[in-house]
Amino acid sequence: MYRLFRLYIFIGIATLFMLPLWGEFPVRPFQWVDDENYKPLIYRDSAGKPAGIFYDIVTEAFRRMHLPLQIRLYPWSRTQKMVADGKADGMVTIYTKTRQKFLKATDPIVAVEERVFASRKNPRLKEILNIRSTEGLKKFVLVETTDSGWSRENLKGTKIVWVPTAESALNMVASGRVDIYLMSNCSGPNFVKDQIRKGDPLQEELENIVMGTHPFTKMEYRLLIRKDSPYVTIIDQFNKVLHQMHKDGTIKRIMERYQNDMVL
Repeated sequence: MYRLFRLYIFIGIATLFMLPLWGEFPVRPFQWVDDENYKPLIYRDSAGKPAGIFYDIVTEAFRRMHLPLQIRLYPWSRTQKMVADGKADGMVTIYTKTRQKFLKATDPIVAVEERVFASRKNPRLKEILNIRSTEGLKKFVLVETTDSGWSRENLKGTKIVWVPTAESALNMVASGRVDIYLMSNCSGPNFVKDQIRKGDPLQEELENIVMGTHPFTKMEYRLLIRKDSPYVTIIDQFNKVLHQMHKDGTIKRIMERYQNDMVL
């Protein structure tokens, strides 16, 4: 009986010493939500599973940190709302002023070049393809999706037609109703090709879409984590792992796997 009592005391003391270690990170996985249709950055593959550059980089980083991770993909507007409502720990996107109010950011995971996409049939095509700054966009009519936070913050004073989906935005450019749709050199080419492959009614017009020659700005995508998330403390650790992945060539190899998706 005395030995049993001593055993209970030992277990109790050991438990007290272990509590800080257990409490450093939550038992549950990091809840990552993101866009289901942003190939090659993040998307559902043919089997319905998460895939893409963000997916490969972030999952490898969490593996190296020995931290549990759970990812769910949704339409982009729903993803943003889930993070804003506290139903997920974070997402990978641009760190806008609005997001800075309730999110903290890691170092950039991927930096992409923002380009103009226009129709070959546009009479001002040469002028459009040579746009080098956001100021140059003000001479034209743009189309943007309503969930584009970056455009709302950075393109004030620009003529913009707001539409609900990227598909409808691209169709407006193809049909000549607007001049420009902004996409990255990373995701834009694949999106155009994907719409053509789907046999869209505007397929012939979509085949006339071309990408701008010059980047007019760079977009840095970061892992954004809610300030009230128990995982907000991992940012420094994540950054160190991210730098290691750059140094050992991991990120370069990941990017190379998706090169074919970045050519229009």
